[in-house]
Amino acid sequence: MAGRRIRLEPNGTVFEAAESEAVLNAALRQGVPLRYGCRHGNCSSCKYLVSDGDVDLGNASPYSLSEREREEGWALLCCARALSDLVIQVPEDPTDRLRPVLRPADFAATVAANDRVTRALHRLRLRLDRPLAFYPGQFLEVEVPGRPGEWRSYSIASSPSRSAEVDLVILKVPGGAFSASLERLGGGAALRVRGPYGTSYLREGDRPILLVGGGSGIAPLLSILEFAAEAGDRRAITFFYGARTAADLPLQEEIAELQRRLPHLRYRPALSEPTADCRWAGAVGLIAQVIQRELADASPFDAYVCGPPPMCDTVSLILAAKGLPDGRAFLDRFYSAVESPGSSEPRARSFG
Repeated sequence: MAGRRIRLEPNGTVFEAAESEAVLNAALRQGVPLRYGCRHGNCSSCKYLVSDGDVDLGNASPYSLSEREREEGWALLCCARALSDLVIQVPEDPTDRLRPVLRPADFAATVAANDRVTRALHRLRLRLDRPLAFYPGQFLEVEVPGRPGEWRSYSIASSPSRSAEVDLVILKVPGGAFSASLERLGGGAALRVRGPYGTSYLREGDRPILLVGGGSGIAPLLSILEFAAEAGDRRAITFFYGARTAADLPLQEEIAELQRRLPHLRYRPALSEPTADCRWAGAVGLIAQVIQRELADASPFDAYVCGPPPMCDTVSLILAAKGLPDGRAFLDRFYSAVESPGSSEPRARSFG
């Protein structure tokens, strides 16, 4: 069947989507920039109004797309499939400062290294069959071994300059389809990956940068920091990272090296449940609480917040209350695995 014609208004961009293809995937394949996040119907970043035509809304989460919004014509483009030609309202938003789309592609990868960096986090280094162009802060999807067509998403933790080799920082989830097998992924193991994806990448500009992360949300922030160090970026950078105990703070030697290379980097780790063994003299509390106490004015910053959705949402509210303007918070919410329709297997943005 012929492709469906998709027109974006008011700018008039036109592209085609196959009937079986998510509208967002079709746009990315053809280099058309749209806002998006998780790509699995959870985060609502790719919510747009379909003003003409019929769509299959797919497995969009009812929390991200309410019944009323569905009736009004809204759709999550990562899930929506065109049943006819469509007209979609895409208000121009210069505050997004979107860069040209790097069209996702498939790559063959082999495991070059697999290191456990905390009790729950692994750093997986993958060697790719050809260079991958990406922006610092983007993510890849990795196919679950032995389960063709089932993918998990993980943020890239290395700099774009290492284009033929990428690092991922992965949270090990008990029973996770991919992460539960991490310790068995030895050197030379073959994987399939695709990407890059994501719009929470580092923006150009001269504003100071605020980085906030928790758990495996450290990955895209490390990519941003490494890129900034290589580029000689002179912007002031404040980096808040939250963990439970000192043993849960990952890659501290690498961060210390980045501090030496970036003299304008201020690193503020915090522990929510320090023990006597931690010998901790730093900030204590949830990272949102620490930001509430320590950050007086958010208005100068571009903010990049990565990790569990409750943390991201709480921090974004605090930053807005402290003066961060609309369009200057770039959130990368790492959703835990959800049940795929008709399957007992989990599907995830970054966990599983």
